[in-house]
Amino acid sequence: MMEILIYIVIGLVVGILGGLFGIGGGVIIVPVLLFVLTYLGFESNFLIHICVATSLGSIFFTAFASMIAHNRKGSVAWSFWRKLSIGIAFGSFLGSVLSISIEATTLKIIIGISYLLIALQTILNIAVTAKKFNPSPYTIFYGVGTGAASSILGIGGGSFTVPYLNYAGLKMVNSVGTASACGVTIAIFASLGFILSGVGDDQVLQKSIGFIYWPALIGISLGSLITAQIGVHIAHKIDEKLLKALFGIFILSVSYYMLFI
Repeated sequence: MMEILIYIVIGLVVGILGGLFGIGGGVIIVPVLLFVLTYLGFESNFLIHICVATSLGSIFFTAFASMIAHNRKGSVAWSFWRKLSIGIAFGSFLGSVLSISIEATTLKIIIGISYLLIALQTILNIAVTAKKFNPSPYTIFYGVGTGAASSILGIGGGSFTVPYLNYAGLKMVNSVGTASACGVTIAIFASLGFILSGVGDDQVLQKSIGFIYWPALIGISLGSLITAQIGVHIAHKIDEKLLKALFGIFILSVSYYMLFI
C-alpha cells in the first residue's frame, strides 16, 4: 500500500508539470521512478527500460487529461497535430522496440545529455525566431524523429514539439496544448512497442505487462489525473517568458540528476 501511495504522490506532481509544460511528465517520472524502484530493492538488467516504458504508459492519462483541458480553451493546433501524429506513431513504436537493445548505463547517459541540450536550447533561446509556417510533409518527418526520441527517453515529446511549434509561430500556450495532444499519440504507440518487446522476457518485474510495471502505472496515472487541470490553469495565467524559463530550468535539473546521481 505504501508503494502505491508513493506512486500516487509522484503522479500528483507529474499532473501539474504535464499541464504546465506539455511534457506529459516523463521528464520527472523516469528519474524518480528509477530512484524509487532502486530504493525498494527491485533488480533487473532492464530497470531503466522498465522506468521508461512505465513512464510512457502513464503519460497517456496525463497527456489525455491535459489535451482535453487545453482543447476546451482552444489552445490545441489540430492541423499541426494531424501531421505530427502520422510520423509520431511510426517513430514511437520503432524507438520503443530499438531502445531495448541499448545498454542501461548508456541509455541513462543518452537521456541526461538529451535533457541538457533541450534545457540549454530553451534557456538560451537558441534558434526560436518564429517563421510562421504551416504544417507540411516535413512536419511528418519531424514527427518520426520526435516519436523515436521520446519513446527512447520515456517522455511525452513536449521537449521536442514545444520548441518546434514555437518556431512555427504558435504562442507558447498553444504549443504546450498541441504538445499534450501529441503526447497521447506517443504514449499509445510507444507503450505498444514496449509491451510486445517485453512479453516472455524473464528480466521484467513481477506484476509487469511487457516492460510496463502496472502498480506504478496505476498510481502515477491516478495522481496525475487529479492535478493535470491545475497545471493547465497555471499555464494560461503565467507570463510566456517566465513559462519558458521555468521549462528550461526544470529540464536542466533533471539532466543533472540523470548524468551525475
